[in-house]
Amino acid sequence: MQLEVNIALSIVLFVCLTLLAPLLDGIERKIRAKLHSRIGPPSILQTWYDILKLFSKELVLPEGGLLVPLLVGLLYTLALVTLSIIPYGVPNPFTLGLPDILLVLVLVIALQLLWTVSSLASGNPYATIGVFREAGLGLVNEFFLALSLIALALITGSSSFTGLVGFRLTLSYILLLVVLGIACYVASGRIPFDIGEAEPELASGVLVEFSGPVLGLALYAHYLKRLILYAILADLIVLPFANVLGLASIGVFLLVLVVLWIVFAVVSVVLGRSRIDLAPRSLLKIYTPLTIAYSVLGYLGA
Repeated sequence: MQLEVNIALSIVLFVCLTLLAPLLDGIERKIRAKLHSRIGPPSILQTWYDILKLFSKELVLPEGGLLVPLLVGLLYTLALVTLSIIPYGVPNPFTLGLPDILLVLVLVIALQLLWTVSSLASGNPYATIGVFREAGLGLVNEFFLALSLIALALITGSSSFTGLVGFRLTLSYILLLVVLGIACYVASGRIPFDIGEAEPELASGVLVEFSGPVLGLALYAHYLKRLILYAILADLIVLPFANVLGLASIGVFLLVLVVLWIVFAVVSVVLGRSRIDLAPRSLLKIYTPLTIAYSVLGYLGA
C-alpha cells in the first residue's frame, strides 16, 4: 500500500514540476525587471503565455533543417525522462536500488549534447558559433560536474540518491555541494556563462534558426533542464535530513528548489557577461582547488 502511495505522489509531483518550470522563469523575469527598475512582464505567467503563443505560430523550418523538430522533440522527451527519475526530497520509488546518481549524470550530459546537435542541425553559421562557444565552456564544466557526481557516489558509499538519506554532513560533502552548485549554475546558461546564447546580441546564438512550435518546445526543454539541475542540488541539500523531516522533506525540497532558482536569478543580474576566452579559464581556477580539497578531505574521512 505504501509503495502505491509513493508512486502516486511521485507522479503528482512530476506533473507539478513540469508546470512549475516556466512559472519560475516568469517569476524570475519579474524579479529581474524590479532589479533593473523596469516594468517587466505583466504577469508571472508570461513565460507560459509566450510558449503557448509560439505553439500557435506556423512551423517554419530552416533550409536543410528537417531534423530540427525531431531533435528538439527528443530533447524535450529526454528532459521529461530525467525529471521523472530524480528524487523530490524523498527517494524516488521508480529507481530504488538503481544507480540513479550515475544515471542522472548520463542523462544530464546527454541533454547538453542533444542541445548542441539540435543547434548544429539548423546549419546557421551564427548557431554554429554559439555551439562552439558552449562546447568550449562545457568541456570544462561538464567534466567537473561529472567528476563531482562520481565523487559524491564515492564519498557517500552509494551510487543511489537513497544512500544520501541520513548521511552525516562532512566538510568534504559541503565543498562538493559548492562545486556542484557552481556547475549547475553554469550548466543552466546564466550570466556570466551564457556565452553560447548571448541574448542581447542581434543573432540569438544557438536559437537563431528556431521559430514557432520548435522554438517553444526548445525553450520549454531549456526551462526543464534548468529545473532538473537545481532539483539535483536541492536533493543533495534535503535528502540527508529526509529521515528527520519525513514527508515534510517534499515541501522543504520544493522550497529549496524555488529559493535556489531565485538566488541564481539575482546573482545573474548583478554579474556581467564573461569573455569567451576567460570563462573556461576562470572555471578551471575555481574548480581545481575545490576539487582537490574535497578529494583529500573525502579520502581522510573528513
